[in-house]
Amino acid sequence: MLEALGRAILDREEEIGQQAVALWSRRRVAGDFSSMEEEVRSVCRTSTMSVAQFIANGEAPSEESRRRLSDVGRAAANATVEFGEVTKIHLTWRDSVLAVVREESRRLGADTETYDEVRYRVHSHFDWSLHIMAERFDSRRKELQAQLAEEQARLAHQALHDPLTGLPNRVFFLERLSQAVDAATRRSIRSAVLFVDIDRFKAINDVAGHAVGDQLIVGVAGRLRDMLRPGDTVARLGGDEFVILCENLLDAQSEAIGIAERICTVMVKPFSSAHTELFTSASIGIAFVKPGDDPHVLVARADSAMYMAKQHGRSRYELYHPAYDERTTRRAELINGLHQVIERQELCLHYQPVKALSSGQVVAMEALCRWQHPTLGTIAPTEFIPLAEETGLIVDIGRWVLAEACAQCRQWRAEGFGAIDVSVNVSGRQLAEPDFAKDVERVLKATGLPPSALTMEVTESVLVTDGSTAHAVMNDLQALGIRIAIDDFGIGYSSLSYLAKLPVHSLKVDRSFIAGLGSPGQDASIVTAMVELAHKLGLAVVAEGVETEAELAELRKAHCDEAQGFLLGRPAPFGNLRQAGALGPRS
Repeated sequence: MLEALGRAILDREEEIGQQAVALWSRRRVAGDFSSMEEEVRSVCRTSTMSVAQFIANGEAPSEESRRRLSDVGRAAANATVEFGEVTKIHLTWRDSVLAVVREESRRLGADTETYDEVRYRVHSHFDWSLHIMAERFDSRRKELQAQLAEEQARLAHQALHDPLTGLPNRVFFLERLSQAVDAATRRSIRSAVLFVDIDRFKAINDVAGHAVGDQLIVGVAGRLRDMLRPGDTVARLGGDEFVILCENLLDAQSEAIGIAERICTVMVKPFSSAHTELFTSASIGIAFVKPGDDPHVLVARADSAMYMAKQHGRSRYELYHPAYDERTTRRAELINGLHQVIERQELCLHYQPVKALSSGQVVAMEALCRWQHPTLGTIAPTEFIPLAEETGLIVDIGRWVLAEACAQCRQWRAEGFGAIDVSVNVSGRQLAEPDFAKDVERVLKATGLPPSALTMEVTESVLVTDGSTAHAVMNDLQALGIRIAIDDFGIGYSSLSYLAKLPVHSLKVDRSFIAGLGSPGQDASIVTAMVELAHKLGLAVVAEGVETEAELAELRKAHCDEAQGFLLGRPAPFGNLRQAGALGPRS
């Protein structure tokens, strides 16, 4: 009889599914579940086949039935359907099966004992099915909760850390700094904030590319992380700016200075990149935590001190002083003024003569930019040029300088000084412009100046790597017939063998190697060696910053080609130089 009832239920599986859907539709809450009805029928068919087999011979439910029920539990955990609806669906299926069992038991004349056994098996199967779905529901819910916790932790870490370096970010740092201020207020704990900025980073980033710049940032972060004490916090604020919180200091000033000195030492060591070595340094500002300080103000103080370190020569530290606040205000005023400096015609060019040491004649004039601010007066190039490079305004200013210098050179050549060329300084940002050579070519055509009369000076600290945009631009400039000089040679990290690979025509030896030549205790062997090696590579040598006759005499002994400096002529407007006869005889 059990087998007959099992077959009867199996024969009516389609009917049971339809009844279950109809009954569920009447019981369910409001909402559009039409897309689920076919899935409900499918689950009911699988469950009906399984319960029919269980009624007929007591066999355990099939793997297919277990899988389908498990999928239902997973769907509920995934919020595809609420678990309450899953329970309702299964209840309607059970009720539909029981209704068919009742009808078939009467039709087949099953006795009460058999009927009760079948009902028991239906209820047992229902309980088993519900258990399978609930088990899968709980399992999947735990998986999702673990994933959610992991994602929340990832988002929390992301919100408080820099994605490039993995270091804490500004938000994290300010929170830790706030705690340090509280410790200073409550327990007189001494702490210091160090603001670290990578020197010449923008030039490296512009010339070598952002990928190389990112490698450098990661390398700097690693060195800072490795060298600090346990308990110190180092964070990246953005760009090339890092901040360090040093807590629990016994002698705050002495210990903070010691940490700053170690950072300066470790940062001058070369960083390896894919195709070359990167050389840089760090400028550091130090501010000390006092009770009641505002964390934002503390960071601003350390930032002000860092800018003073840059103005005093880079690769050094400065302790914050209240007077720096005024300088910070001045810096902001200068940056604001630079945005309109060309439109307001506040820039002008002064020229410094470059003389051939063999003849004493002027062979070139270096164009030097000057800024006459309407309220602040004359602004030194050492003050506004770094700000122009930092803001990117150096590109527009450099374009103006180039056009003005070329036009002026064309004029003095037309006046009879045809043997005097012009030199123009070029920033790393300009070399990073792929169309820079085309811009130069347009200026030359517009002014009528021959390319051979123009020398473009690139500082040695501007890194030029093989395959970079700057390297390609320098080749394009050479192809135009423009000469290229390496300015401030000797204070960077270039080797003469490396420079031989670049389209360079001359080296301008930095003033630091020239100062004091001919004086007791001063050795000219370094300059002599530079000149000899440069000549072997086919490069001319220009000495910068010559101020005494003794220095000039030593340069002649070393067979230096050309020189410039206060001894040979101070920078001045072209008209003043011409009037003073500083250009020599007309040709």
